[in-house]
Amino acid sequence: MVGLRKAQQAHLTNLTLAALRRARANDPDFPAPAGKRGAELLYRVGDLKQWARNRPRGAAGTTDVD
Repeated sequence: MVGLRKAQQAHLTNLTLAALRRARANDPDFPAPAGKRGAELLYRVGDLKQWARNRPRGAAGTTDVD
């Protein structure tokens, strides 16, 4: 199990730490924490990788926020 920072650095390099934190707060499909180390929430690497694989992506080139 790893924290978001370690997960981003070692396993999810295509995402930023800010994107992971935003997803944790706003995405209902983001995996639940599997434990804690002090104040840090820990996640299973496999759960995070599966979420990243299956997450919806916006169409390329769209920046309109209506």
